[in-house]
Amino acid sequence: MNTPPGLHLKIAEWMPENGEVVSAYDIAENFGITIRQSRAFLTILEKDNAIETRRGKVMPITCHNSHRRSTRTIKVISIDRDIIAQRRHHYNTYRHCPLKSINGLSRAEKWEFIIRNARRRKK
Repeated sequence: MNTPPGLHLKIAEWMPENGEVVSAYDIAENFGITIRQSRAFLTILEKDNAIETRRGKVMPITCHNSHRRSTRTIKVISIDRDIIAQRRHHYNTYRHCPLKSINGLSRAEKWEFIIRNARRRKK
């Protein structure tokens, strides 16, 4: 199930209208998404620098089919519309890197390219 782009902004605008702290279950119920997706959106809202949030209390879960015993709640304090407008205007322009074709390279050059661009894994 794909979520539409900008859904986290719609969720952030809906939360102050609700007037109280919101859990992932409230978001899933109101927006028709899964619980896992709504938890991910809560994380996105907390990490977004254009949206000021506060964590609420950790609420116990009453349903028996959940492996989690509690869920967090969050409240949106303010939304900085200027940062969001700048973000929409300059969408990922700083990350643009043209792709290079490796078809014309020799076998040794391809291996050098692979090793040079490989990232080491942390242990």
